[in-house]
Amino acid sequence: MTGLSVKERRRSLAAVIACITAVGAGLGLSIPLLALRLEQQGIDTYLIGLNTAMPALATLAFTPFIPKLLGRVPPDKFLMLCMAVSALCMPAYVLFPNIWAWFPIRFFNGMALAGLFVVSEFWINQLADEHNRGKLIGLYGTILSAGFASGPLLLMAVGPEGAVPFLAVSAITLSAAIPLFMARGLAPRVEEKASRGVLAFLFVAPAATLAGLIYGATETNIFNLLPIYALRSGQSVEMAALVLTVFGAGNILFQLPIGALADRMDRRLVLLICAGAGFLGTAFLPAVASNPWAFIPSLFLFGGVVVGMYTVGLTLLGERFRGADLASANSAFILLYSLGALGGPPLAGLSMDIWDPHGLPVFMAALIGVYLVIVGWRYSTRRPRNPKA
Repeated sequence: MTGLSVKERRRSLAAVIACITAVGAGLGLSIPLLALRLEQQGIDTYLIGLNTAMPALATLAFTPFIPKLLGRVPPDKFLMLCMAVSALCMPAYVLFPNIWAWFPIRFFNGMALAGLFVVSEFWINQLADEHNRGKLIGLYGTILSAGFASGPLLLMAVGPEGAVPFLAVSAITLSAAIPLFMARGLAPRVEEKASRGVLAFLFVAPAATLAGLIYGATETNIFNLLPIYALRSGQSVEMAALVLTVFGAGNILFQLPIGALADRMDRRLVLLICAGAGFLGTAFLPAVASNPWAFIPSLFLFGGVVVGMYTVGLTLLGERFRGADLASANSAFILLYSLGALGGPPLAGLSMDIWDPHGLPVFMAALIGVYLVIVGWRYSTRRPRNPKA
């Protein structure tokens, strides 16, 4: 994409930002909305959990096919189709207010969101160069986190009743099609075949791709179980409600600085630092969990540094791969992110049952610790490709 003019690059960036804003805000609003609606219907908790898992299962099923689809369908048209499917799924929840109908609806919506994720990440990585890749991906991640955080606020504004919140998600999604339409024809085409299958990138670039799995598990564990951990550690109900805001604030505020740092240092070293800080942060949580004055700032720093694994992992993929290989590598990253998001909470919950409540940070520390060993091994055995970046 080096031949784009300044205006074309701006239109491309606006399209990518619109895509990820729609994903973040839509997920941030729809996840609690659907859970509330199912609870009001008297649905058993285990069925609510299974229904919530549908987007992750859809991502696991659909993502391996996305690189091949991009070879046949222009990426901007593919994104438009994904937006249309996602927007149509929201009123379908209202038209078919039955949990058994919501399983296929949520699965198809998950497929559409997976397409938006993979292609927008591929696009932003192709759009960047080695001088600004970390900052652009940091911006991308910041907007995703901010969109996700804005979803519950929007739900509070419109309320969970009636069709209005569902239509609000559709409106957000469709509004993202405007900058995408303005950037039509600018999305990077995939005109060749990838040199290897999607899952092969796990072995070719384990440090970068596994960052998706670790962050997916960590983020989902935090959003699902951290309030429970705070309550069981002796925090007040108000403090337990605040912890997710604190963690989310760290997510939002740290991504751009970490991305900028990755443009100035060896990116594998930055990834190693983020993984090391994430390990220390989780291991340190039991020592401060009962003291809100230590727990809150520790959680803010932990939320900020651990998200660096997502930002720097994507940056490393863009540094190393191009074209169809980059599309496949991004697919592997999202596939592993979803696998972490799907498998992390049950294992973390089991850990809390075994050691109540500190099984949660111990499990996360063990997970990040294994990853830290892998990143350290890759850093010690491979020389940086772009030591000035």
